[in-house]
Amino acid sequence: MHIDKVAGQFYPPCRKACPAEINIQAYIALISKGKFKEALEVIRKYIPLPAVCGRVCFSPCEEACTRKDTDEPLSVRALKRLAADYELKTGKNEKPKPVPRKYDEKIAIIGSGPAGLAAAYELVRIGYPVTVFEKASRPGGMLRECIPAYRLPKEILDIEIQYLTDLGLEIRTNVTLGRHISIDSLLNEGYEAIFIAIGAQKCLDLDVEGENLEGVFHSLGFLRAVNTGELIGLRGKVAVIGGGNVAIDAARTAKRLGPSEVTVIYRRSEEEMPAHYREVEEAKLEGVTFVFLASPKRFIGENGKVLSVECIRMSLGPPDETGRRRPIPIEGSEFTVPVDTVILAIGETSDISFLPRNVEVTQGNTIIVDPVTLETKVLGVFAGGDAVTGPASLIGAIAAGKKAALSIDRYLRGFDLKAGREEKISETTWVTSEKPLEKKPRQPVPCLTPPQRFGNFQEVELGFDPGTGIKEAQRCLFCGPCAQCLEIEDLCEPDDVLIDEDECITCANCEKICQYEAIKVEKSVVKVDSVLCKGCGTCAVECPAMAISMRNFTNEKILSSIREAQETWKSNEPRFLAFVCNWAHNRDTDQLKEHRKSNLVQVKCTGRVDPLHILQAFWMGADGVLVISCPNSDCHYALGASVAEKRMDETKKWLKAIGMEPERLRIEKTSLKDRRFLDEIIMDFASDLKRIGVNPLRKTVSSYC
Repeated sequence: MHIDKVAGQFYPPCRKACPAEINIQAYIALISKGKFKEALEVIRKYIPLPAVCGRVCFSPCEEACTRKDTDEPLSVRALKRLAADYELKTGKNEKPKPVPRKYDEKIAIIGSGPAGLAAAYELVRIGYPVTVFEKASRPGGMLRECIPAYRLPKEILDIEIQYLTDLGLEIRTNVTLGRHISIDSLLNEGYEAIFIAIGAQKCLDLDVEGENLEGVFHSLGFLRAVNTGELIGLRGKVAVIGGGNVAIDAARTAKRLGPSEVTVIYRRSEEEMPAHYREVEEAKLEGVTFVFLASPKRFIGENGKVLSVECIRMSLGPPDETGRRRPIPIEGSEFTVPVDTVILAIGETSDISFLPRNVEVTQGNTIIVDPVTLETKVLGVFAGGDAVTGPASLIGAIAAGKKAALSIDRYLRGFDLKAGREEKISETTWVTSEKPLEKKPRQPVPCLTPPQRFGNFQEVELGFDPGTGIKEAQRCLFCGPCAQCLEIEDLCEPDDVLIDEDECITCANCEKICQYEAIKVEKSVVKVDSVLCKGCGTCAVECPAMAISMRNFTNEKILSSIREAQETWKSNEPRFLAFVCNWAHNRDTDQLKEHRKSNLVQVKCTGRVDPLHILQAFWMGADGVLVISCPNSDCHYALGASVAEKRMDETKKWLKAIGMEPERLRIEKTSLKDRRFLDEIIMDFASDLKRIGVNPLRKTVSSYC
């Protein structure tokens, strides 16, 4: 199987865990080389809100990261943010060109949250005229109204939405479904497909005594009031009821408004909390306290104002339908918590009152759709996101929007909506539990200290600087198939291993050298697993029978580059050749061109450099050969750099045996970490060659020619 096809059929664990199937390995690879612009281009192939996701996604990819079994998972979310923020901080963000209109069918999207914007983004890029209808005065849905500014500054959201409108998306605000428009009216106005992405914007009631007392808020209303500036302060004691992410947002938001204390009351244990553990830890750092295994029975007030919460202790019984242990009240365990404000955050649901009767819904107020296509029972009407699943995640909503966009495009083009969509992508990695891997500490993401957060809504997480981000990206094991990150940038070329079975002596050298276990000798036959193979070419050099070749970086291609050196060596002294790791030093392309006189030969990995290539260069009159490699610990292809170093040591022995100074061959190791510039390396080598003198083989070559 050709490596180009492999990347689309097998995913590394991180990408497999991502609902939007972002090519994480690709953009991490680009960041590791300092290619932030190109990394952002990769991210935008999959999602419309990279800077938003880089801040508030709960990153299931990190939980699946292979490196977690060695030390800690990669900071994938923070690296996504780095790529998105880099162009903003450097002023290099370019306004996108509007996408040319390809089709005439109008599409309506109801709701400008992540699901709606994701569907709109995909459809606009295909070439459809798309209009998003939003009931609020500004687009963004829950991203704008309810996610606190300390997690997501609204100017970041504005920039991302502006990018979408620059592409050609139309957004109409202050338009409420059921009041200003309806499903039928949109269809009558000529919209040929509709996507309902209204989210879960309605809080569930607790249905206990005193819920309507003054000072008792529902979480979404509370967060909206704070985000819009309607509520700017709190006094006294605040109790937040619930254990989800909205509850933690409400608690951390309340803490910033000046109360004496904020307490989260949750009916299960901390282990059963659905809130993300990072947010819980941040809440604790900020002084939020927690009371677990307790539930409100009633709210007690005086003169219509809440004064306390009567709670009852809970024990945990057998698991319920969610898989968590069911809370059971302990009779006679009531206790009272004095409060001045209560925020109810026990769950959210969708307001489906506006939907026509032929759109089916569940008892839990979610819309019933085909799970593959997201079609409702109404022709041309689709739905997705929290309105279908109930409250879920940002990246899950984006994935639903992408799925709906694909269905809508097929529907409008008259194609089968389900064809090929139920096929599952397989997960693969070359890393096994038996493989000892070098530990590399996770780079901490800078944050405001807890005292710096008090009384304001400044963004808490500050993000990586470029240098730290590159260092963190270099922790990636690149454990999946070739990421094809260079569809947009010539960083490396995909390559395949070809086996000549007639020449193969089944010595198994290739199997021993391959760090990825991509080559196996079975019953005197060599088999290459194209899923695991990275195409580095190390095995081709290791084969004593020369039975292994590469589809791309062939010996002929490399030798051809060496022969080109003769033209530059006629008038330049000293004459030398430099093999350069394309992965480590592609960023220095302009620098490389300045040193064309040294005839640089870029290879995918220096593990592909054969001693025969080096000897050929000397035979053709080179005074020296320089190999510029990655440090062993940073080699993208695992053992490529260390293998190259061992081969250079052996080749030096050969040079000495034929009467040539071993110093004419040098391997230098440098990466983005130390940024030793290539011109410094090259000029140092050239200076040393002047001292060593002319290659003694030159006369032999001249007489031979």
